Amino acid sequence: MTTAPRTNEHRPEIPLAAPVDTIREGAAENSAAQRSGTTPHHPGAGLPAPKALLLDFGGVVLSTTARASWAQDLAERIVRRASPLGAALEIGAVQDSLRAGRTALSLWKNAASRRLAPRELAPQEIVADFLLADLPTTVRRGLALDAREILAEMAPLVAEHHLRPGITDLLTECATRRIRLAIVSNAHSGRAHRTILENLGLAERFGVQIYSDEVGIRKPHPDMIRLATDALGVSPQEAWYVGDTLDRDVVAGRRAGVGAVVITRDRRTDHPPFPISETPDLVLDTPEGLLAPLRAALEHGAIATTPETLGHTGTTHPGVEDGAEPIGSRGDGPARARPALLLDHGGVITLSVPNPDRHRELGGRIVELSRRVGAPIDQATAEGAVAEGWDRHRARKRDRDGGSDPAHRHDEVEPAVLWGDLVGAGLPQALRAALRLEAPQLSLALHRGKSVPAPRAGALELIQWCHDHGIVVGIVSNTISGRGVREILARYGVADRIGPAAYSDEIGVRKPGRAIFEAALAGLEADRADVVYVGDKVLNDGVGGRGAGIGTICLLRGGKDSDVDLEAALAAEQTDHVLASPADVIDVLAARLGSDHAGV
Repeated sequence: MTTAPRTNEHRPEIPLAAPVDTIREGAAENSAAQRSGTTPHHPGAGLPAPKALLLDFGGVVLSTTARASWAQDLAERIVRRASPLGAALEIGAVQDSLRAGRTALSLWKNAASRRLAPRELAPQEIVADFLLADLPTTVRRGLALDAREILAEMAPLVAEHHLRPGITDLLTECATRRIRLAIVSNAHSGRAHRTILENLGLAERFGVQIYSDEVGIRKPHPDMIRLATDALGVSPQEAWYVGDTLDRDVVAGRRAGVGAVVITRDRRTDHPPFPISETPDLVLDTPEGLLAPLRAALEHGAIATTPETLGHTGTTHPGVEDGAEPIGSRGDGPARARPALLLDHGGVITLSVPNPDRHRELGGRIVELSRRVGAPIDQATAEGAVAEGWDRHRARKRDRDGGSDPAHRHDEVEPAVLWGDLVGAGLPQALRAALRLEAPQLSLALHRGKSVPAPRAGALELIQWCHDHGIVVGIVSNTISGRGVREILARYGVADRIGPAAYSDEIGVRKPGRAIFEAALAGLEADRADVVYVGDKVLNDGVGGRGAGIGTICLLRGGKDSDVDLEAALAAEQTDHVLASPADVIDVLAARLGSDHAGV
C-alpha cells in the first residue's frame, strides 16, 4: 500500500497495467519499513478526512466466482418464458445467443467507459439487442418486456458472490465513527445486487445504493458519485470512493472531485481496456487494508479542498440510439388466425381491498431512510409526505390527461419524480435525493402495501383455459410497479401462463396511450385484428384498445366504471362486449376457435 500523486499535473501517463504494478512495489517497500519500525508517515495521513465512504459493489464489497453452467441454466429459463408466447425455442440456440450477447455486451461496456458521460443501456436493450439478439423477432420483443426479471435472474446464475476480506470490519468502523455509506456500482440488475446485500444482512448499513440500471447512467459518469453524495448530504470532496477498476472507478472519482480515490485490487484491476492517465490515491490488495489509512486520515488528515473537475453535465436518462430498432414496434413475423388474449390486471385478474395502514407503513420506511442518510424526520412528517405526495400525483394525472400536448398526455410518472418531487416536496434536500434513488423500491413497497389483492372470480379459470387451448395471454396494465404485479401473479400460480406483459411504469406510458398497447402487441404473433382485449374502464381500456386497432374489446362489470357508462360505451362501439365475469370471455374466444371449444 502506498500513496500516489493527487494532482493532475503530477499524474504520469499510465499504459495498461503499469500503474498498479508500480504502486504495489511502493506498497511492498512501505510494508518493509513498517516491519522495521522506520515508517516515515501514516498511510492516508495526507488525505482529507472523509464524512462518507462510497463503495463499488463487485471488486470491493464482494468478489465473484464464475459459474460454468450459467448459459445452460439461463437458457432453460428463457425457453420456459418463451412458452407462454407460443414459441418453442431450442435450448442450444438460446445458449449460443446468450454467450455471444454477453461477449458483445462486455465489449460495449469497455467502449462506454471511454466516454465522458456514458448512459446505461435500458434493460430491454440488453435483453433484446444483446443477449437474445439471435432469437426470432417477435419472441425477442415479447421476452424483452420481462427484461428486468430476466436480468435479475441472470446475476446469481452467472457468478457466485463472496464477501471480500475486511468488509465487515470496515462497515463497523464507519458506523462507529458515523461515516455515511453508499454503494455506487454499474449493474445490469441493481435489484439483484440489493437482494444479495439483504441476504448477507448488509443492506441496512448503506444510506443509499446507486446502480446504473436504476439511474440511467454508468461510471465513469461523475453523476453516479454526485447522486450518492447529494443523498448523503455531503460534498464530493468530503467523500472517498473505493473501486476496483482504473477506467471506470478511478476516472469517475477524479471527474466527480472526490476527496480520495482508493482501489482494492480484483481480477479486472490489472487489465484496463485502454491506457488510463488517472491514478488512485491508494491501492490495496483487499478492503481490510483500508482501515489503517482511514483511521490515519481521520486523525491526521488534510482539510478537504475542491479539486479541479470536469463540468457537471447533469444526469442523463436512457434512450434509443439513432437507427436502433424500437422495442415497441410491430413484429415482422407472419400473422396467425388463432386469437390471442390481452388482459388488464386490476379489475380483471385482481380485485383489491384498500389497506388503511399503507401511509403508516410507507412512512416508517421513509423515517428509516432519513436516519440512514443523516436527515432524520419523524413518523408524522413522513406519513403526511406520503399522503400529500399521492394527492399531488392524482392532481398531476388530471392536469396531464386534460393537457393539450398529445405527445405527453399519457406519460407515466417516473418513480424518481413521484418520490423525490411529489412525496419529497418540503422534506430535507438530502432525503429528497435519497427518495429519488430508492424510488423503485418505494414504489414496490407501496404496491405491496396499498391494498390486499385477491383473484377475481373466473380470471384464473380463463387463463388456464387459454393455456390448455394454445392461446397466448398477455397483460396491459397501468401500475406503479410491474414487479409488484408479477409477484401477485406468481402467488396466484399463473406467472408461467403469462406472455407479453406491458406495465406502464416500465413502458413509460399509461393507458389509454397507444404505446403501452403496442409494446404488448409486439410480443404476439397474432395480428391485432385477432386479439381480444379485456378491461374494466371505458376510457383506458375501451377507447385505448380501439385506438390501438385491437380487433375485439370486452369490458367487465364490477370495476370502477358504472353499468350505465359501460352500456353507453357499447352503444358508442367503444367496446364489443359488456360481460359480467372474466369466465365469460371463454365463450368469446371459443367462438373464434369453433363451437367444440365452448365452455369452461
